[in-house]
Amino acid sequence: MNKVIIFGGTTEGRRLAQTLAKKEVFCVYCVATDYGKDPIEESEYIEVRTGRLDSTAMVEMFECEQPDGIIDATHPFATAVKTEIEDALFRYITVPFYRLLRAEDNVDVSGCTFFDSALDVARALENTTGKVFLTTGSKELPIFCQSESLRERIIARVIPNIESLEICKEQGLKGSQIIAMQGPFSKAMNVAFLKESGASILVLKEGGQASGEAERIEAAGALGIKCFVIRRPQEKVEGLTFDQVRDKLFNLFRIDYSDDLEETDEVTAAIPEQGFDNKINVILAGFGMGPASQTREVLEAIEEADYIFGAPRMLVGFDSKAKKYPHYLAEDIVPILQQITIDLKYGTKNVVILLSGDTGFYSGAAKLGQALDELNFCKTRILPGISSISAIAARAKENWQDGEILSTHGIKESTWKLQVLNGALHNKKTFVITSGARDVRIIGEMLVSAEKEYGIRFKIFVGTNLYTDERVEWLTADKCASFNRDGLVTILIKNDNVIPKILAPSLLDSQFVRDKVPMSKEEIRALSVCKLQPTKNAVIYDIGSGSGSVAVELALLDPSVKVFAVEIKPEACSLIKKNIEKFSASNIELVEGAAPDVIRDLPAPTHVFIGGSGGRLEDILSELISRNTHIRIVINAVTLETISEINNVLKKFEIDDADIVQVTVSKSKKAGEYSLMQGQNPVYIVSFGVN
Repeated sequence: MNKVIIFGGTTEGRRLAQTLAKKEVFCVYCVATDYGKDPIEESEYIEVRTGRLDSTAMVEMFECEQPDGIIDATHPFATAVKTEIEDALFRYITVPFYRLLRAEDNVDVSGCTFFDSALDVARALENTTGKVFLTTGSKELPIFCQSESLRERIIARVIPNIESLEICKEQGLKGSQIIAMQGPFSKAMNVAFLKESGASILVLKEGGQASGEAERIEAAGALGIKCFVIRRPQEKVEGLTFDQVRDKLFNLFRIDYSDDLEETDEVTAAIPEQGFDNKINVILAGFGMGPASQTREVLEAIEEADYIFGAPRMLVGFDSKAKKYPHYLAEDIVPILQQITIDLKYGTKNVVILLSGDTGFYSGAAKLGQALDELNFCKTRILPGISSISAIAARAKENWQDGEILSTHGIKESTWKLQVLNGALHNKKTFVITSGARDVRIIGEMLVSAEKEYGIRFKIFVGTNLYTDERVEWLTADKCASFNRDGLVTILIKNDNVIPKILAPSLLDSQFVRDKVPMSKEEIRALSVCKLQPTKNAVIYDIGSGSGSVAVELALLDPSVKVFAVEIKPEACSLIKKNIEKFSASNIELVEGAAPDVIRDLPAPTHVFIGGSGGRLEDILSELISRNTHIRIVINAVTLETISEINNVLKKFEIDDADIVQVTVSKSKKAGEYSLMQGQNPVYIVSFGVN
């Protein structure tokens, strides 16, 4: 089930949670007080949590809940909680984050005076006379009550909860100066309050829609009362409208939302095809591992930027005049760049897109750069950053040029597990960028098993949050298996007893889990694999996989190889599963059923081994040839009927360069003090390429 965490307590936050709940997205809805909890009801898909959280508590919640997205839908003036959210995001792994902005009200503000802070308003009020109708909430009340003369003129409208009333009491307000009521308040209600209180000045925050800002300003205007307005704090991170946040989440979770959209008057402007002269200069900048690790040229680019994009944790580590957008994917960035170009009447704008680590090492720079190169109004440059591999090597006082370098981040777990295990067994040094503590624990468990099986010992150097509250330490495999430290983690695995990697088929028949299921013998298996000529990143079908011996042999040649073991017999499928587990061959996928029926939806193969066809060899080859015209195929045959079938198929498909070998293997067997050669069934190995 998809899950999000929403920091709410606002109309927009409540509306978003309810919208997502209708689409069966689970929402952890966080509010500071019971007052914020009241307007929303818990349901099967909404869990409401009450209480103020600091950044540490937020990180703990993120780690526990593992959300697919995080949304800040707090009040525009809730600057303290926004800061805590930003700090928590900086310490947490990258996850889609959206700040939901409250839409501005379209109201005549000609009779309003704007101020940057509540303190500025309080100072201005001391130079006025008459009663003040204060609607800024209870938190700012101490600022307005510092002056006794001003305090006596205040009528404060606050929410009806104990906390607000306690603050009113602490600040010395009398009961006649307090209106404790829950909104929303219409223009007519505001007119009535202002008349009844006899106020000459109305004080409010620039809260935007859903805050009742327009209704209050219009009521004051109708009575000729002055309005003092506290400006909305400037956002550190660029926000999105409700519709934009909803659309982002629906797209993220692949939700069909065509029936939920309301009609709008927005018109999407078209980008002209010609006439742009590099209106936007884009720099893809390596962010390193944190604010303390950027290069001078990256820092200079940030200082000169008009717009900055990046994961939320990157946007809060420095001050800049630039507008900040919490995006790092091309699909999110390109539309904003297009809109910037439309709005730009003259000149150019500088854009920096921050990418973690180094732009040339497991980075999104390549894919993003390709998307930007298709835009005729952008000029793109790339600035490198300091990779965590360089940093961890320096901390461990090791070189990295002779090590295996891997990453688990953004890679399928079944793929990286085999890569890491192979790297650790066959290299003195293996560097791994991980996605956090969970990956370290998985790696630790694999290494513990490898130590038991191969009688070796690994030393693991672990770096957490390098350059930012960093911790580095040498650990054993056992300690890694229970690792639980939060943050971004890079590790170095050292192995002083390297197992040389054999670059050829090398498994003995005795190493496999066996039963009565037929199995290609090791000599035939080795020759067949050599005839197949597998390559790096190959996609291989093992059709009629039997015990899975050929599939395992192929899979262990290189972690980049993907093998589909196709088998119809249940007892054989059971054996294949056992052998996959025994050899940790996570790059094998068992496909249960008969070929060609079950291979039609598989990725197109580059190589195919056929150990058994069930009498459907012609159908199988017809399907394979239709999928990919460049395939290397090897067929084993032990019966005369299969030999005849192969001969007919070669003629039908006009394959005249097939290599046909008959192999007879004899193996020694002890008979008392003597060794006798015992012959095995002859096997035909037919190999050919389809071009």
